[in-house]
Amino acid sequence: MGRKQKRKQYSEAFKRDAVRVMQARGTKTVEEVAQEVGVEASQLYRWQRKYGDELENGGARSESEREEVERLRRRLRELEQENTVLKKASAHFAKEVK
Repeated sequence: MGRKQKRKQYSEAFKRDAVRVMQARGTKTVEEVAQEVGVEASQLYRWQRKYGDELENGGARSESEREEVERLRRRLRELEQENTVLKKASAHFAKEVK
């Protein structure tokens, strides 16, 4: 039986550099950039979510600001789901009234 491979660990600097390359890719696809860097495209996307805003703003966001942004994004998703449910319910009740 084969041994489990250890997950490769990347430094924060490597991750930030990879995101910079991704952001400045020009006409290359994310998959091409990922191949050049030596990671999966999905990993690049995760790193971009984590470091992208920070790099675009010159590292201006503090940890508390990042946490607040993430909290607000979660809340937005919740409200969008609630809105979808309410639209479906109102459509259902509108049909019953007719």
